[in-house]
Amino acid sequence: MSEPRVSTDAVMTELQGRVRERLRMQLAERGAPDLADPVLFADVEALLRRAVETDGGAGLLLPELLGDPATWRINTAMHYRSHRGLGAASAVIFLKRRLLMPVLRWFFEYSRDNFERQRRVNYVLFACVQELALEIARLRAEAGLPERLNGVPDRAPRA
Repeated sequence: MSEPRVSTDAVMTELQGRVRERLRMQLAERGAPDLADPVLFADVEALLRRAVETDGGAGLLLPELLGDPATWRINTAMHYRSHRGLGAASAVIFLKRRLLMPVLRWFFEYSRDNFERQRRVNYVLFACVQELALEIARLRAEAGLPERLNGVPDRAPRA
């Protein structure tokens, strides 16, 4: 007699639902009471999940608006250069590569890992800001509010 087959997709979906529900309740208890609403929690989770799943900034407007990535992105590559003459430069570079860098490699790798984590968080935040900007634009369009030109808010009092 064979045992009935259980769909792993169904089990995973149920498990994810339980984890999501427990997380929602914990967040509501810890000071985010608005997240007690399951529909609102699902909307916020979907927005943040889309932000987390962005592919390294692909499809994001904010990095394009920031300009050349060399001006705002941290470069973690090590470059050995010198302003000295050829003989002195090669001696200094040799000392840097063979003596100093092995001693400081742990610090360099630790820093680089932190920079990479920060880069990932920055892209997630860029995606969140973009989603919020899109939502504000949609809400303004639905409400029939006039568009703001040149980013200057209309400060005229409303009657």
